[in-house]
Order: sequence, then C-alpha cells, then structure tokens
Amino acid sequence: MRGLRGTVPGSWGRRWPVVLAAGLLVLGIIGTAVRLDAPADGSSLPFGASTWQTGAVVVDVPSPTDGGLRTGDEVRAIAGARFADGLGQVPEPAPGDVLRYDLAGDAARSVRVDRPAIGPLVAAGWGDLVFVLALGGLAVALWLRRPDEPATAPLLVAAAGLFGSTMTVVAGLPALALATGGPPLWLYYANTIGAYSIAWGAVLAMTFLVAPGHPWLTRRPGRVLGLAYAGPPAAVAVWAVALLLAVDDPIRRLGLLGAGQTAVTAASLLVGIVAGVVAYRGAADPLTRARLRWIAGGGAVATLTGIVGWSLPELLTGSHPLPPGAYGLSGLPFVVGLAVALRRHRLFDLERLANRSLVYAVVLAVLVGVYVLAVALLASGLRLSDGVAAGLAAALAALALAPLRAGARTAVNRLMYGQRDDPARVLAALGGRLEAALRPGDVAGTVVDTVTRSLRVPFAALDLAEGSGFRTLAATGRPAGAVHEEPLVHLGETVGRLRVSGRGPEDPLDPVDLALLRSLAAQVGPAVLAVRLHEEVLRSRTAIVASREDERRRLRRELHDGIGPSLAAIALKTGLAERQVPQGPARALLGQISGEVQNSIADVRRVVDTLRPPALDELGLVGALTARAAALSGDLEIAVTGPADRPVLPAGVETAAYRIAVEAMTNAARHSGGSRCTVTVTVDEDRVEVGVVDDGSGLPGVRRPGVGLRSMSERAAEIGGTCEVSSPDGAGTSVHALLPLGAPA
Repeated sequence: MRGLRGTVPGSWGRRWPVVLAAGLLVLGIIGTAVRLDAPADGSSLPFGASTWQTGAVVVDVPSPTDGGLRTGDEVRAIAGARFADGLGQVPEPAPGDVLRYDLAGDAARSVRVDRPAIGPLVAAGWGDLVFVLALGGLAVALWLRRPDEPATAPLLVAAAGLFGSTMTVVAGLPALALATGGPPLWLYYANTIGAYSIAWGAVLAMTFLVAPGHPWLTRRPGRVLGLAYAGPPAAVAVWAVALLLAVDDPIRRLGLLGAGQTAVTAASLLVGIVAGVVAYRGAADPLTRARLRWIAGGGAVATLTGIVGWSLPELLTGSHPLPPGAYGLSGLPFVVGLAVALRRHRLFDLERLANRSLVYAVVLAVLVGVYVLAVALLASGLRLSDGVAAGLAAALAALALAPLRAGARTAVNRLMYGQRDDPARVLAALGGRLEAALRPGDVAGTVVDTVTRSLRVPFAALDLAEGSGFRTLAATGRPAGAVHEEPLVHLGETVGRLRVSGRGPEDPLDPVDLALLRSLAAQVGPAVLAVRLHEEVLRSRTAIVASREDERRRLRRELHDGIGPSLAAIALKTGLAERQVPQGPARALLGQISGEVQNSIADVRRVVDTLRPPALDELGLVGALTARAAALSGDLEIAVTGPADRPVLPAGVETAAYRIAVEAMTNAARHSGGSRCTVTVTVDEDRVEVGVVDDGSGLPGVRRPGVGLRSMSERAAEIGGTCEVSSPDGAGTSVHALLPLGAPA
C-alpha cells in the first residue's frame, strides 16, 4: 500500500503534498500579514453562534480601553454603514482615526482604530502556536526521514493547513474588518474555512493510511483517499453556496458558515474515529495495532488534559487555573503519540514506558479534577474562604492519591498486559471454557484464544507431541518477538507444548507472564492428553472400519467370483447327471442335491449383497447412486452429479458415502414433500464430499433425531468424518457429509 502517492503518475506523486502544503502555508502567512497591517478596533469575533446576530455582531474585547468597545457590545453599524445593508461599505481608515460604532438600543461609542499590537495576540494564543509548530516540525521531519511512509503526505498537508489557519485565528477578526471588507476579510475566511477544511480532509486520509491494509482501502484505494481529501472542503463549499442562495443577511450568513464548518469538522472526526476502530479490529500485524494504540492514546490524553485543565474548571468555577493562552498545549500528547506511531523506532519498548506514563497521567488528571471540584463545592456550598477551601481540597486529593494510583495501575496493566496479575481468574476462565467445549477438537482453539486474550500477546500456538516431534493443533496471530515454549507435562510425560510470542521485538515475556503460563500449562496438560487419546481412539476405530470394509469387499469378491461360480457349476453338472440317470432312487437323490445347491447359491448371493452393495462394484459410487435415484424417483425428481470417471476409493469411504446418500434420498422421497432433490459427489485428494439438498418442507423446529439421521452421523464418524443435517432458512433439507480418505492426523 503506497497510498495516494501510488495512484499519481510520475514524480508528481511525490511532489503534490509539498506543493499543496506550501500553498496553504503561504496563504496563512499572507492572511496573517494582511490582518496585522490593517487597522483594528481592539475587538475579536469568536466562532460561537451567539456572536453572529441578524444585522449585528457581539464582540469580545480582551483588553478594553477608555471609551472603547466592551465585551458583549452588539455592534450594528460602523461609520454609518449598517451591517444589515452589506459588508465592505467603509473605506479602510488610517491608524489613529476615530469611528462611530452604533450599538443595540441606540447606544453608540467613538472608537479609535490602530494597527493591532502583536504581543497581546501572541499571549492569548501562544499555546495554539506551539501546538501547530510542533505538528508542523513533526510533519516536515517525517516527510524528509520517512519518505516511504504513506501517512506522512496527508500529515504534511494537514500540518500546513492547521498552521496557516491557526495563525490567522490568533491574529483575529475585528468587527471593523466586516465594515471595510477587502483582503483582510476574505483572506481570513480563506484560511479559517478553506484551508482548515482541507487540513481536515488530509487528517481523514491519514487515518486510512496510518494502518497499512485498511479494510476500506482493499478496493479502489485511490477513490476512497480522494473522497477523504476532498470530502470536507467539498461539503463546506456546498454549504457556502447554499447559504449564499438562501440567506440574505450577511452577518447571519457568516455565522452559519462557521457553524457548518464546525459540523463538517465534527463529522470528519467521527469518521476518523470509526475508521481507526475498523483498522484496529481488522489489523493482524502487532506493529499496526501498536501504532493505532499510540495515536488513540495520545488523542485521549490530549482530550483529557484539555477537559481537566480548562473546560471542567470553567464549567464549575467560571475561571481557569491555567493560563487561557496555554490551552493549545493540551494537544501536544497527540503530537507525541503520532510521532512515535509514524517513526516506528523502538515502538514496543516505548510502550513499556507509556504504561508507567499513562498511569501517572491518569492519576494527575483525576487529582486535578478532584481538587478543582472540591474547591468549587467547598467555596460555594459551605461558603468557605478560598484559602480554607484550597487547603481542604488538597488534603482530600492527598488521601485519594494511594488508592487512585493503585486503581490506575491495575486498569492500565489490564489494558496493556491483560489479566496476568489475576491468575486465578484466568485459570477459572480457562477451566470454564474447557468444560463448555463440546468436542475435543475445540480444546486447542479454546486454549490459544484464552492465552492471547488474557496476556494480550500477538501470537499463541498449541502443539501436540508426536513421536520425536510436534504437530500444531491450533495457532492464532503472528509472532511479534521472541517466542517462548512452555512444555505441557502430565504424569511425567511431555504431551505437548504451548508457544507464546512476546508483545514486541523488544518486549519479551517477563517473569509475571511466565508464571501465569506455567499455571496454565499445568491445567492444559491433561486436556491435551485427552485430545491425543481421543485422536488415537478415532484413528483406531477408523482403521478397524477400513479393515472391516476392505475384508468385506474381499469376501464379496471371493464369494461372487469363486464360490458362486463353483456352486453354479455343481448345480449345472448335477442337473445334467439327473437327466442322464433313469428313474429311480439315484435320480431322486440327484434332484435333491441340485435343489440344495440352488439354495446355497441363493444364500451366497444374499451374503454377498449383505457384505457390500453390489451396485458399487458394478457401477461405481456415482453410477450406483444414479441407479438408486432412478428407483426412488416419482413425484420427486432426483439428479445426481459427480466425477465422470470411477475414482478408486477406500471401501469404507465408498460404502459410507453410498449409505449416507441413499438414506438422505430415501428421507427426501418419503418425507420432504418437495419436487426436486440434488445429490452432489465431490472427490478431492484427501476427502470425499457428499451433499444432498431438497426443496421440501424442511426439518421441524423441535426434532428428535431418528434412526436414519443417527445412522448417517455414525457412518461418517466411524471413518473420522462428519455429517450435518440442516434446513437453510427453514426451507428444504440439506445433508452435508465430509469423509476423509485417510486416517485423521
């Protein structure tokens, strides 16, 4: 998977991300420069819906001046030009000019305009700038050092779009820009709407490319990635055209445009999360799963940091314990997770460090939340002073530290290492699953599944000891590191082994894991021995049945080709002698002998037919079934298909296939009430497959297997095969038998 690069011919496939990123970056720089060079009135227009009223804007003023605008002022006109009449009606004033601002309720303010001071703007948004700079630096570094990584292309585009739009947002949009219009206004929206939506399209594409072999890219990857890139900007463009046609008020139109951009961003984020979950569930490669865990973990820590550090305190107390300008720093954990995931160097070793880091991150986040909540409740509910409330909250947080740390460590260990710290639960779960296993063949799969789930390892296999070697009974996943072999011993005999991979090339199984494996091995050993004994019994029974059927076929041939013709010759000669001897006791005796010979011939024929269906030797399996189908056909039409030649089959397999098919055809003719029945015989290198399907009424919902159904299953089981009877969708009956040509391994 080379991603979208592989769908673009020539060197352009390598250059287009650089060209697009450079264009977005230049657009952001120009927009910021133009904004900082134009006069401003000290106000800014937030993105919230309450800012954009019909014919008016509600401003936010971070640093109000005497006689100037105040936060919450509803501006309806500037220099006599009403917003309701349109935008861009006021010529750009010179720095130092004083303009009249008409507010709601016939109020007015005289506001002096000047070029914005850069210092306060940077102080208000320095955290956001640090975040986009870190993301941009990561994108450039990965693009230069990991050119083979498909996800670096959309990351470069996303970083450039976010950097340009963030710089423009930090520079701000004053109310004056709506009145003057021109480049400061349309460059602002070109960055915050256009470049920002392109950046989110690139983020969406990156979620597909960060996991090689994403299930959604198996067909038409170019089309899927193109839709990811173009989806968000196209949706915003369609929304903008719709607003232009349907909304007359220019201020309301801008507000709805921002709301649409927010909705598209939320939808892109949701699609990205779903795509990541799909990729994680479908990823068999441990490295891919680790990459996705790092990205998801970084995003989760970033979100938790933002909520605990800023959103939750503002909701509870109305203030921020941390500087508002540092809010963007909460996104740095996501940058770190992305860097580790895409760099892929010592990834699994870093996960061990992440375990401890995640424990302390969770503890810190919860403690901060407890502290802030306690201060708010104590100060407002009990009316305590801020100092007393802070002291009591600190004491409460200190008391919660130890149990919180223990709980966080348990939760994180279970997330990353499974239930290895609770061996009793693992053993109980394995015992319960082994008891619930309906067939001995399910034991091996149950064991390896329990091991991989309990230890969160990428690979496990169960091998059965055979002679001087081992045979794999079940395996899941692929090894990601060193493979540990745990012997399975029962009553002093090695009956098998359990092979388990470490979680990564540099994350082998530690002593805690090995101790749990030893406990599991002690419980698995008897189960594996039972599996081996079951296979030995099955092999013995299959060999006995095969020998029995071969002997029956030999006896039938000897009776049919040897004793039968000899008796027929004796009967012929006796009859000839009888006709040549005159009437008397001798002739009567010869007649008696001739009758007894004829009875013996009939007995031999009856024995021959009992030993083995004669049609098998005369017509072969398919021919015999065709003849039997013709005899059963009446209201039910029976069609038989199979190999045109007569393959040589073991006697036991051939007889079992014939008996099962005849029983199924007989049941269909007697009980199905259908009009058509199809019999299919398939002969492979290692098995014979027999299928009988009718279009009748099917099986009853609640049924007890009769003699016929049991006999079919027993005949298949005798030679190590299976026979299943079902009613697909409640219509018709299907009999499906698999009969191995050799003894089961």
